[in-house]
Amino acid sequence: MKALPERLQGCGDGRSLAFCLTLLLAAAASAACVAADEEPAAGDPQVDTVTEAAVDLHDAGEPHVEDEAEGPLELPLDAQENAGMRVVTVDHRELPVPMNVTGFVAPDTSRVVHLRPLADGIVSRVDVQEGDRVRAGQVLVEYDNVALGDHIGEYRGAIAARSQAEADLDVLRRSFERAEQLIALEAIAQQTVDLRRSEFEQAQARLVSAQAEISRIEERIHRFGLTDDDLQELAPGDDAEEMRAAAERHREMSLNVLRAPFDGVVTEYSVAVGDLASPEREMLTITDISTVWVLADVYEPDLGRLPANADVAIRVNAYPDRQFTGRLTYVSDTIETATRAAHVRLVVANPDDVLKIGMFAQATIPTNERVSALAAPIEAVQTIDAQSVVFARVGPTTFERRDVTLGSSANGFVEVLEGLTPGESIVSIGSFYLKTAVLHERIGHSH
Repeated sequence: MKALPERLQGCGDGRSLAFCLTLLLAAAASAACVAADEEPAAGDPQVDTVTEAAVDLHDAGEPHVEDEAEGPLELPLDAQENAGMRVVTVDHRELPVPMNVTGFVAPDTSRVVHLRPLADGIVSRVDVQEGDRVRAGQVLVEYDNVALGDHIGEYRGAIAARSQAEADLDVLRRSFERAEQLIALEAIAQQTVDLRRSEFEQAQARLVSAQAEISRIEERIHRFGLTDDDLQELAPGDDAEEMRAAAERHREMSLNVLRAPFDGVVTEYSVAVGDLASPEREMLTITDISTVWVLADVYEPDLGRLPANADVAIRVNAYPDRQFTGRLTYVSDTIETATRAAHVRLVVANPDDVLKIGMFAQATIPTNERVSALAAPIEAVQTIDAQSVVFARVGPTTFERRDVTLGSSANGFVEVLEGLTPGESIVSIGSFYLKTAVLHERIGHSH
């Protein structure tokens, strides 16, 4: 077994503080086991070395499990460099005076769709429920579209009428061509030739009319989502098998579906299998809440203090330790007579859908006014046990946790109301590394 000094030689080569502390504790525990099991003779150099190291570790200020505050953290310079740690000096800065307003979370109205069927019908299948997450293009409801079925029937009849018109035209064309040959031989009268020509031209007009009717019906059918390839399958064939297949497709294609136009949540739901579908009846509402609005009021005297397109800090009661970032995008052009306030709109990213429609929200808007305040970089602030903390450097390799009370934030800095004094050095980039060391040290103590 190696002596403790040899085992700890690597702790200066950039290994984490928590790793070295864990190694020391393991060595002390190992020494205790040896003392209990083997009962070595007094003065055994191996046991004495380990035991003394454990005692030295305790005397050096290693915090106990029951201690309420963590002691100083030691981190070698090369470990600081490996962590990319950056230390800055806390000083006064010009920060905007904050304006605190209250409001509520609302959907982005451009990302809310109320789904209705295109025509009357009967609901045959429902694949979602209220609260379900849906993807763009997902089938939500299937219904038997009565109007589409009628249009498909008209289309099949128009195709048959066009086939008859083509056949009639072919017969009358040959009759007219024969009449022209006979008139050249003076075998028939000119009146007969004129009659054949008139019949041929009428047949041409009937064919054009039949094709126009088909085009008109096709446009109606396309509005229900059927394609040209679908229409090809609906055309009646020449034999009994083809006619049967076309009739089957007729029944299948009269079934219409409602699809999700974008990713979102089913926020309203009023449909069941067997219901009568109608264009006047709303079946589902899909809301995309990946981005939401916070709607708030600003009183008339404060409107002149509002900046344009400012970043805003937002908090909700459900997540008191979390701050969301929104953007001021709109100030109403009208003032409410009763409240003498204007509505403002804050756009907030909500990628994990934690902000719910209707939630109460508090927003801190940076105004055009400025004030000198003690400020720290936002990345220097970490949260431990619901308490905002920073890590102050009190020596080249020594850091202390400082509990701080924060104010408003803007431009990457946050106001420090309590917990720091001007001129102190704190860790900005790399503060999360020290937070991790603190939590890891607690885990070690819990064992």
